[in-house]
Amino acid sequence: MSKTTPVYRAATPADLDALLQLRLAMFEAMGIVGPELDAAIEPMRAYFAEQLPSGNFRAWLADVDGVPIASIGWVIHSTPPSPFNPTGKHAYLMNLITLPAYRRQGIARKLMHLALDIIQKEGISNVSLHASPEGRALYEELGFSLRTREDNPIMELTLRNANGN
Repeated sequence: MSKTTPVYRAATPADLDALLQLRLAMFEAMGIVGPELDAAIEPMRAYFAEQLPSGNFRAWLADVDGVPIASIGWVIHSTPPSPFNPTGKHAYLMNLITLPAYRRQGIARKLMHLALDIIQKEGISNVSLHASPEGRALYEELGFSLRTREDNPIMELTLRNANGN
């Protein structure tokens, strides 16, 4: 592990492979390996290739000695405005991963702050994410709380596609 201070920068289309490798490392850290992960590699690559240049997917990287060692990504969803969200915009954070050798150095926290600052400057106040058990304490420190309320429960449904997946 290098003692070099990470360099934080916005990801570009040239970072597609680095984003893909970090996303795969994230899934592997969650114990998701095997055919399901292998089958997702090309769809993930295609997504990044299309959505990163368009700005629909945004990401930041932390580099050490020119090598990406951490990332964060987000998408902005637009829905009709409401009393709870006057802009109708919602940011969803994802892909927060720091490679194991670089954890516990504040890198993920710095990436979170960078992303949240950008999102806030764009006038978006609604932000959500799915928290891993390892990341939950950081998110709570930053002010995130469980979104589901007794008076407004969040329910999810996973539909199977035509080929049964």
